[in-house]
Amino acid sequence: MLATLQTAKAIWAPMTRRIAWLNEKGGSGKSTSALNISANLATRFGKKVLLVDVDHQANITAVLTKSVPQDRTLTDVLMDDAPVEEVVRPTPYENLHLLPADASLSEVNVAMADPSNPLGLGRELRLKRVLNAIDSQYDFVVVDTSPQRTLLNVNVLNYVEEVFVPIDPGYFSIMGVQNLEKLLQQVRDYMDHKTLRISGVLLTKMQHTNVAREVEKQVRDYFGNLVLKFSIPLNVKVEEAHSRGMSVGDYAPESPGAQAYLAVTEQILTYEH
Repeated sequence: MLATLQTAKAIWAPMTRRIAWLNEKGGSGKSTSALNISANLATRFGKKVLLVDVDHQANITAVLTKSVPQDRTLTDVLMDDAPVEEVVRPTPYENLHLLPADASLSEVNVAMADPSNPLGLGRELRLKRVLNAIDSQYDFVVVDTSPQRTLLNVNVLNYVEEVFVPIDPGYFSIMGVQNLEKLLQQVRDYMDHKTLRISGVLLTKMQHTNVAREVEKQVRDYFGNLVLKFSIPLNVKVEEAHSRGMSVGDYAPESPGAQAYLAVTEQILTYEH
């Protein structure tokens, strides 16, 4: 009987949620959203979170390490087979760990594109193999991506099941997300990843302007219930927080930006997955 109960518990144990923040248009608030929502999950809700920086610009790494160069990064894991558990590092926030990045990630993309390079073998699944080794230790694995279509981003899509898309109020925003939808469909079809989906669309950098209102209407008309209920206002406190190596919820918890990100985090937690 005890064995049966233990088996049932294992079957119904909570699964790690694998989430990517992705938009192939730059300046959408992708890294900002990944960072602040991850910090909220860890500090406000007690979730164990691994934040993976897969952007060669390494903005999240710079914030959480206060721009201190790291001895080893994701590049070392992918290029030199460094043990991932030795490269993951703690952050100033309890329950939040970081797999850091640096500019050398651009070299990983070049190596993956070369079929004669060992990294080119099974290239679309490299990141998945790395993260599968440690993700059971976490409630959430949140992946920040680069704003370009790269082999590393394809790796990310092979690993995650949920994609959240930040959209800033510009006229080209919806066009970029439509292209992203096509990419996700290709990954589902040709790489047999049937559970990959867009779980939510987040409006960011919102202002009280006619352009912002028109874009919001277009986004909500096109995506319907996928659009998160709360939007992120353009708020200077967010940038101030990052310059001090902090999340906005820690730096200015009563600010509009912090309150909006907290509300979005709560909604993501209640999503079925």
